[in-house]
Amino acid sequence: MRTLWMATGLLGLLAVSSVGQESRPDVDRELSALHDTYLARFKPLRLEAEAAWWEANITGADAAFARKKAADNALVDLHSDHEFFAQLKQLKAAGHVSDLVLRRELDVLYRAFVPGQADPQLQKRIVALENDVEQVFNTFRARVGDKTLTENDVRDVLANSTDSAAVEAAWKAYMEVGRQADGRLRELVRLRNETARQLGFRDYFAMQLALQEIDETELFKVFDELDELTRQPFADLKREMDAARAARFRINVSELRPWHYGDLFFQEAPGGDEVNLDDLFKNADLLALCKQYYAGIGLPVDDILTRSDLYEKPGKCPHAFSADLDRAGDTRVLANLKPNVYWANTLLHELGHSVYDKYIRPDVPFVLHTAAHGLTTEGIAEMFGALVKNEEWLRQVLQVEPAEIARIAPAVRRSLRTERLMFARWAQVMVRFERGMYGQPDQDLGRLWWDLKQRYQLLSPPETVSRPDYAAKVHVLTTPVYYHNYMLGELFAAQVRRHVTCKVLGLADRAGPGFYGRPEVGAYLRDKVFGPGNLYSWNELTRRATGEPLTARFFAEELRE
Repeated sequence: MRTLWMATGLLGLLAVSSVGQESRPDVDRELSALHDTYLARFKPLRLEAEAAWWEANITGADAAFARKKAADNALVDLHSDHEFFAQLKQLKAAGHVSDLVLRRELDVLYRAFVPGQADPQLQKRIVALENDVEQVFNTFRARVGDKTLTENDVRDVLANSTDSAAVEAAWKAYMEVGRQADGRLRELVRLRNETARQLGFRDYFAMQLALQEIDETELFKVFDELDELTRQPFADLKREMDAARAARFRINVSELRPWHYGDLFFQEAPGGDEVNLDDLFKNADLLALCKQYYAGIGLPVDDILTRSDLYEKPGKCPHAFSADLDRAGDTRVLANLKPNVYWANTLLHELGHSVYDKYIRPDVPFVLHTAAHGLTTEGIAEMFGALVKNEEWLRQVLQVEPAEIARIAPAVRRSLRTERLMFARWAQVMVRFERGMYGQPDQDLGRLWWDLKQRYQLLSPPETVSRPDYAAKVHVLTTPVYYHNYMLGELFAAQVRRHVTCKVLGLADRAGPGFYGRPEVGAYLRDKVFGPGNLYSWNELTRRATGEPLTARFFAEELRE
């Protein structure tokens, strides 16, 4: 497999180098003074923005969203300071900074200020639209006949019903949120592209990759290679799945449509008839399981869960996320828990984000007191979420009886492989859709969406493809040009998992244990992955933590195993 290499340099505005430049103490002092001036303004604004974001998502209230909008606008104003940016740019171009931490802070600050050099009024229009969109999704409830369904209700119908008409109605009812959001999405795409072009980038997609220290050409080489790697195994899997789903709904394979696969976007593996993992979790105390597991690897989460908001309520965001409110230990999770495998996976996943933030070393400066990259924190979260399909975890933590483990083990292994194959195909859709959307926003986006879903997920589309189903995927609106990090995170997770298994624990089991009761795993993660925060670029962190740059090799080997 190709080694995944990404440029640590940036494009356009970011193409400045300090290689071979002489270091000077006066430059360090100048940058340190600039940093202190920035921090005095940034820190209170960031704390207010995080608190407002949390309140808005747990209440859905207009006042909370107004507070969040004001906080976001204040950050826009801060990062729109042209004079401050000019000083950063001059220091970066000169390349005389000798202190390595200051040099990294300069790089991070520089990239934080680049988007702010566009028209500030344009940026505030984007903030307003993004807040509107979040409120639309937080307050949307699907309507089927005279019934109002939460997202959990819709997922339950899709996962458990064998009535073709019922799953179609539930799926289409949820997709109505796309109709409500589509106009805002199109305006967001236009404004985001305008911002990027003001700054000299081709479009918003290209700008975001550059600001994330990711080379676009190399990224798509990796995605093309993953496409080649997974295309035939997925096609074989899909044929088996189609036969099973058609039998489940008592229809012909040719009649299968997106609502027949147990999930809104066909990104999760549908439950099989041979084993229903939900049955294992229907009486489970998810909080107790997570507390027990994370404590068992030396990363206790009791304090995180105490601060968290974990169950459904009106107006609350129906999804899940982890938040770090103060970069000083106040990490927490928003979730909407139900006793099933989906929410067990989700809670383990979000707590993975939370422990990452919690265990960044306290001496890491505020500006760098974040994960090294989206892909590193997503990789850790995905590694922990996948434990719900790990035999050792099911036996030791969920305490499934050995005889039951023996019965379900082959199906669980197949399910985990299915999940990874499916996600690799789904990520292709998301990444290529966003590139196409920002590259040609006036095209028929519904057709683009369903063409990609047919090509990479082998799904037969609904009767009408020119429909805004793409806008029902909240990430497209609120977390733009980020989805590639989930797939790169899978590569990172596989690499860390292999390193922990073979190097930290000295085990030969290539499938990977569940790590429960092994505090040395938590110690390794705290020291090598979490602790440095953003002191290093993501590829340097990967090399330091695992001994080599990020590669797809271990992910590919896990699929074969």
